[in-house]
Amino acid sequence: MAVQVTTFMRRRVVLITILIFVGIACVFFNEVLSVLLKANAYYSGFTLLFLLLLLTLFNARKKLPFLPVLRASHWLQFHIYAGFLSVLLFGIHIGFRIPDGILEISLSILFGIVTLSGFIGLYLTRILPPIMTRTGESLTYELIPKFETRLHRETLALVREAENTSEASAAGDLYLTHLSTFFKPCPTWLLVFRNSRKRLARALEQIDNMARFIGEEKSQVLEEMRSCVHRRHNLNVQKGSQFLLRGWLFIHIPFTYSLLIVSMVHVWIALSYSSFH
Repeated sequence: MAVQVTTFMRRRVVLITILIFVGIACVFFNEVLSVLLKANAYYSGFTLLFLLLLLTLFNARKKLPFLPVLRASHWLQFHIYAGFLSVLLFGIHIGFRIPDGILEISLSILFGIVTLSGFIGLYLTRILPPIMTRTGESLTYELIPKFETRLHRETLALVREAENTSEASAAGDLYLTHLSTFFKPCPTWLLVFRNSRKRLARALEQIDNMARFIGEEKSQVLEEMRSCVHRRHNLNVQKGSQFLLRGWLFIHIPFTYSLLIVSMVHVWIALSYSSFH
């Protein structure tokens, strides 16, 4: 395990070093072209367009895993570091100034959305998978509603069983008074903004309070109720996390293709204007 971590860190240092040197080379080359009175905007523009095409190919590579063109993990690493480089190239291309003109402003807005969504996606893909792993086995997003329905039925059956047992009837009152809202399904987007840990702690606290009240700290019904609460929490974490891991792509991918199309229009106009003059 330690060897794998060391190898991973060494590879990351190498890639970051390469990225820095390539970035410095781009800035230096752009300054040389400026001194030589060359049309440096054309060079940076075509380089940026070529890089955007390569970045877009990453999505195509994911949809066609059978292609013998590097492994998907290598494409992902290239996509990340090339994305960072594209930010520098875009700044060089516009001269690190506020753009003017409808087309330039549109390009800048699209590029900003793509870049920001990409950074958000990178952050989410780094922090959410470990959180999902800690909640147990990862579930397929489409199957989560079935697990929710099954858990809801089990919980209701447990409550009915408790209501028929005089010594544990308080468990039914606990569910109806405090836990029914915890188990109640809610919109997936709402799970993103809810503090799941706080809601879990509050639900478990209610169960502990009830256990002290009825004087049975190890009541079978309450133990099963506690298990259901943990399972509901794990489903919420899985559902909310997978919603985020999928949701950012619905912004990143469409705007990436929009950026590519508008960039090609920009290149066509620039070349037409150059040929005209």
